[in-house]
Amino acid sequence: MKRLILAAIMVLPMAAHAQKNATQTTGGLWQEINLTKVLPYDWSVGIEGDLRTTEWNKDFNRASIGVFVNKKLGKYVKLGLSYSFIEKHFLETCEYKYKGDNDFSSYQGTSIVDADGVTRAYQGYNLDASHWVPRHRISFDVSADKRFWKTLRVAVRERYQFTHQNARDVERTRYRDPSYDSGNNITGYDEEDQVVKEKAAWNRHLLRSRLKLSIDKKGWMCEPFASVEFHNNMSDSWHLDKLRAAAGVEFSVSKTFKISAAYVFTHENDDDGDDNIHAISIGHSIKF
Repeated sequence: MKRLILAAIMVLPMAAHAQKNATQTTGGLWQEINLTKVLPYDWSVGIEGDLRTTEWNKDFNRASIGVFVNKKLGKYVKLGLSYSFIEKHFLETCEYKYKGDNDFSSYQGTSIVDADGVTRAYQGYNLDASHWVPRHRISFDVSADKRFWKTLRVAVRERYQFTHQNARDVERTRYRDPSYDSGNNITGYDEEDQVVKEKAAWNRHLLRSRLKLSIDKKGWMCEPFASVEFHNNMSDSWHLDKLRAAAGVEFSVSKTFKISAAYVFTHENDDDGDDNIHAISIGHSIKF
């Protein structure tokens, strides 16, 4: 137990560092289900799905369903291959624009004064409508786990993940001030028009590295755990797209049915956004 607490303490400073640079903090509920069929010769197949909310449980932002196949190599090592279809929901996003080259995250009235004392007039903004985007994801895993001192289980996993996001058209409302001029005189924001903005498709190659520690004591019906995971973008000089830390417990309801509950902290810095995400994760796992 002392080692598990020490591992959690090591994770917290990294999470705190990620939160320091965040632009927004949000939270939600993640619900997951996993059905696994055990086959001869150490093979297994299954289906999995999840449903996630955001904005403190006010909106849905992800739904997915997938299939997977696993193969054990000896006592400690396992290989995995999976495919998932994901629907990702993006909420309304606003882009502000000002006179001058600098970009500001907020405005006051009709103009603002920057750090150099220069007044910059507010020109208007673009508002992208909320929209759902389909994604296709293929993952290949190599994982290993071993129990030490009959209590502490250490598990590591390396996952190569390829994601393709489809192109899509997004409705955009553009707000402009027709009376704007170089003298910073603004009388109102009464012009708007609707356009369609095309967002191109993209591919992303990630290496997801995870370390998980748990207390797996014989005779216990529950297994407390803590984990940390790094999403490294292989297409962008190994940029850290996401940092994720979790702590929770898994309950063995029966020999075939398990339930898990965990707190998950994620700092994202990729195309999904630049947010700190606090989530409660509830998982159901059935193996037969």
